[in-house]
Amino acid sequence: MRRYDAPAGPLARTLTVFIEQSRLQILYPAALVEGRTSPGLQGEYGAEAGLAALLRDTGLSFRRTRPNVYVLFDPAARAERMDDHPTVVDDVVVTGSLIRGVGDGPSPVVSINRDQMDREGRATVAQLLASLPQNFGGTANEAAVNNGADRSGTNSTYANGVNLRGLGSDATLVLINGRRLAGTGAKGDFADVSTLPTSAIKRVDVLLDGASALYGADAVGGVVNIILRDDFDGAETRVRVGDTGDGASGEYQFGQTFGGRWTTGNALLTYEYYDREALAGSERRLASDADLRWRGGTDRRQFYSNPGNIVVFDPASGGYLPAYAIPPGQTGAGLRPGDFLPGQVNLENHRAGVNVLPRQTRHSAYALMRQAFGDRLEISADARYGKRDYETVSFPISTLLTVTNANPWFVSPTGARSHTIAYSFQGEIPAPRISGEVESLGASIGGTLDLLADWRMDAYLAYSSEESRSAVDGALQSTYLREALGAIADNPATAFSAPRDGYLNPFGDGAVNPSAVLDFISSGYTRTHSRTEVSSANLQVSGSLLEMAGGPLRLAAGLSFRNETFERQATGFTSGLAPNVGTAIETDRQVSAAFGEVRIPFFGTNNRRPGVERLELSLAARFEDYGDVGQTTSPKVGIVWDPVDSLRLKANYGRSFRAPALREVNDAASASPSILPRGAQQILSMILYGGNPDLQPEEADTWTLGFEVRPNALPGLRIGVNGFRTDFENRIGQPALESILTALSDPALAPFVRTLSPANSEDLAAIQAILDLPTTGLRDQFPASSYGAIVDARYVNTARVQVQGADFNAGYSFSQGDNDFDLGLNFTWLERFDAQPTPTSPTVSQMDRPNFPVGLRGRGSGSWSRGAWSASPSVNFVNAYRDLAGKRIGSWTTADLTVRYAPEDGLLAGTGLTLTIQNLFDRDPPFYDAPEGVGYDAANANVLGRFVSLQLTRAW
Repeated sequence: MRRYDAPAGPLARTLTVFIEQSRLQILYPAALVEGRTSPGLQGEYGAEAGLAALLRDTGLSFRRTRPNVYVLFDPAARAERMDDHPTVVDDVVVTGSLIRGVGDGPSPVVSINRDQMDREGRATVAQLLASLPQNFGGTANEAAVNNGADRSGTNSTYANGVNLRGLGSDATLVLINGRRLAGTGAKGDFADVSTLPTSAIKRVDVLLDGASALYGADAVGGVVNIILRDDFDGAETRVRVGDTGDGASGEYQFGQTFGGRWTTGNALLTYEYYDREALAGSERRLASDADLRWRGGTDRRQFYSNPGNIVVFDPASGGYLPAYAIPPGQTGAGLRPGDFLPGQVNLENHRAGVNVLPRQTRHSAYALMRQAFGDRLEISADARYGKRDYETVSFPISTLLTVTNANPWFVSPTGARSHTIAYSFQGEIPAPRISGEVESLGASIGGTLDLLADWRMDAYLAYSSEESRSAVDGALQSTYLREALGAIADNPATAFSAPRDGYLNPFGDGAVNPSAVLDFISSGYTRTHSRTEVSSANLQVSGSLLEMAGGPLRLAAGLSFRNETFERQATGFTSGLAPNVGTAIETDRQVSAAFGEVRIPFFGTNNRRPGVERLELSLAARFEDYGDVGQTTSPKVGIVWDPVDSLRLKANYGRSFRAPALREVNDAASASPSILPRGAQQILSMILYGGNPDLQPEEADTWTLGFEVRPNALPGLRIGVNGFRTDFENRIGQPALESILTALSDPALAPFVRTLSPANSEDLAAIQAILDLPTTGLRDQFPASSYGAIVDARYVNTARVQVQGADFNAGYSFSQGDNDFDLGLNFTWLERFDAQPTPTSPTVSQMDRPNFPVGLRGRGSGSWSRGAWSASPSVNFVNAYRDLAGKRIGSWTTADLTVRYAPEDGLLAGTGLTLTIQNLFDRDPPFYDAPEGVGYDAANANVLGRFVSLQLTRAW
C-alpha cells in the first residue's frame, strides 16, 4: 500500500505522477494516451488497485507482464489475441540512457516502429535508414562504390552502414538490442545493417548526438539501436516482390516468423531470404555514358581507348599527352607510318558495362528465448546469423603499353624503336568480375535479477563476428602482358608462348587479338579474406538512490570488458610469375570500461511550480582503458526543463575520444599505380596505402540544444527543433584518398603529394624504391620515369572538422469521423561543414559540394486510414548546390506512395497487402558533371528510378 496524490487532468501527466510515486514500470506508446483524461488518484492503494482507479473512464486497461511491470492497452482496438495468463515481455529499452524506466531524456531520438516501416514499404533496414535526412549516403553505401561517391574507399564488400551527419560511418555506433556488431569493410570499422532480417525488426531508435559516455568512445556521431521482436505469439509469413518501372532490377523477399508464449517465458524464430538483381549501368545513361555533353556537361571519356593512342610524356606537366591516334577501322595488319593521325585523339567510354548496383542475395535468421525463474530472476538468450553474397563487374581494363620493335605488329609514325600506347581492352576482354560472400554471427546470453526495492542487476555476455571473402577475377597480369607484347623473353614456365600463340596486337581497332592472348594477359586475380570479432561482458546495476522533492534520484553504474580482433590477408596475382601472398594481419585489442549515469530531478510533479513543471539534470561518464592506445574518459551532461507541461527544453554536452581502428594502426604498407587528373591532363601516380602506428585518438566535443512543443489546446500536434554542433580534433582520415580526383590540383592537399620529374635523380630513386617493394601492385608495368606524382594516402590525424546545424520535426495526428490522419515533417539543415586537412592548411567548407553533405534535406509524410484501408504519401527533398567549378546542381524532389489493405476481422483478418511506389513520378537525379564520367552525385541521389513493390503478410 502506498499513498498517492495524482491530480486529475491529461492522462499522460497523471500517469507520470503515478509512475514516480508507485515506482512501477508502465509501458505504453505515447499515442495511446494522447487526448485522454484521468480522474486522478488520491489516497492509499495497492499497485494494481491504484492503477485501475487511475484508468477509470479512460477506455484503457492493463496487464501485468512481470513483477512491477505493467502494459497499457485499448481493449477495443487490440488486434491480437491476449492470453488470460500474464506473459513476459521486454522492458522498455530507452536508447540514450542507461537507467531503466526513465521518461524522455535530454538526448534527441528518432524512433521508427514496425508499423511505420510497413507503411513506407521498406524491404530492409538499410533502405529505412537511407531515407532519414540525418543519414548521409556518401560512405558505407553500396550505391556509391562504383559511382564515384564513396570517398573512403573502404566498403570492399558492398555493405550498407549508417553515416549520421556525414561524420563518417566509423563515427556512428550501431547496436542490436543494445549489443555491438562486428565491423565490416576493408577496415572492419562500420556495421553492416543489410544482413538483418526485416521480419524480426520491432523498431529502430536513432540517437542524434554523441553518446560516448553511455555506449563507448566510438559513438561520436550518434547511435542506431535496432530493437528486434521478442513478444510475438503465433506465426507470420511475409512475401514481397518488386521491380523498377522498366524491369531493370527486380527484388524478391520471403520471411517466416514463429513465436510462442507461456506463463513464464516466450520464444521466437525468424528466417528471411532476400534477392535483388544487379542494376546494370547500361540501363541508366546517367551512370554509363561518360560523354556528358548530351546533358550539357563535359566529354569525360578517356584516351585509354580501343583503338588506342600513342602518347608522349610531358616533363612540364608530369603526365602523358596524346600525340597520334591509331586509325580506326583496321586490324593493324599492313599499317603504315603515314596512317597514324597526328593531333587527333581516340576516346573510350570507360563507364560502359559498369553496374550501378551489385547483385545481392541474403539468408538471415534470428532466434530468441527467455524464461523467468520465480519473481526475481529472468534469463534470456538470442542468436542471429546472416549470409550475404554479392556479384558485380568492375571497370574495363585500361593501361599504358610499352611496345617495342620486338613486337611483330609494331609500326612507328616517327621511326622510333618503341612507343607508349594508352590502350583499353574494352570489347576484347570482359571487365573484371567482383564477387564475395559475407557471413555474420551474433549471440548473447544475459539475465536480470531484481534486488531490494526497485534496484536491479543486469548482466550479459555477447559475441559478434563477421567474415568476408572477396575476389576479383579476370584482372590484368602485367608480367604476362609484357611477355605477350614481346617486351620480355618468352617464359617456358607458362603455358603461353607468344611465337606460337601470337603476340598482342595493340595497333588494331576492336577485337583483333586471339582469345589465347587475351585469356593469358587477363588471368590476374586477387583474393581477400577478413574477419572481425567482438566479445563483450557487461554488468550493470540501477535503481533509486534517494527520494528528492522532485522525484527519485536514479543511478545506473557498471563495468564492461570488450575484446576486438581484426584479421585480414590478401593474395594477388597481378604481376610476377607466382601469386603474391600478402602478410597476414592479425591484431586484437582489449577495452575495459567503468561507466555511470545519474538522473537528478530537482523539480517534478510533486513540487512543480509556475515556470518549472520539470527540471532534471543528467550526468554520465565512461572511463575506458585501451590496451594499445591508452586511456580515455568521456563525460556527458544533459538537462531537461519543462517551463509548462506543453513545452520541453533540452540541452546536452559530451566529449568523446575514439581510438583508431585496428587496421588504421596496423595495416601493412602497400602501393599501387593510378591515373589521376590534373586539370585536363592525366598523370600516372603512385598511391601509398598503409596504417600509421603513431595515430592518436580522435577527440570530439558535441552540443545539442532544442525544444519540443505538444500544445494541450491541440492534442496530437508535436513540434521539435534540435540544434547540434560537433567539433572534431585529430580526426583520423585519408585526406588525399577522400579527394583523390583533386589531389594533384588542390593546394590544401599539397602536403600529401610529391610531384616527380624524370630528370631528377632523387625523384627517380624515390619511385624506384617503391617499385622494388613486393607489396606494390603492377610494379613492373610502368618504368620509374613514367610516374609524375607520389600521393600519400595513408592514415593520418587531420587537424579539424566542424559540423553545425539543426533538425526540425513536426507531426499532427487527428481524426475526422472514421478517418484517422497523421502528418509528419522531418528535415535537417546544415549551417557548417568545415574541414582543415592539416594544421597549416586553410579551413575549407565541404558543405554543398558533390560527395559531401548537402545543406538541406527533408522528408514530409502523411497517412490516412479508415477501417482496413490506409494510404501513406510522402515527399523527399534534397536542396540545390554547386560543384567545384561553380555549376549549379539542381534540387531533387521525389514522391512515394503506399496503399495498404489490412482487415481486422473476417476471413482475411491478420492479412496485410501493401502496394508501394517509390519515386512515383520517376524523377531523374539532378545533373552533375562529375570528373568520373557519372552524370549525378551518387552520395546525395540515385538513378534507381520508379520502383514498385507488392508485399503480402499473413499472421496465422
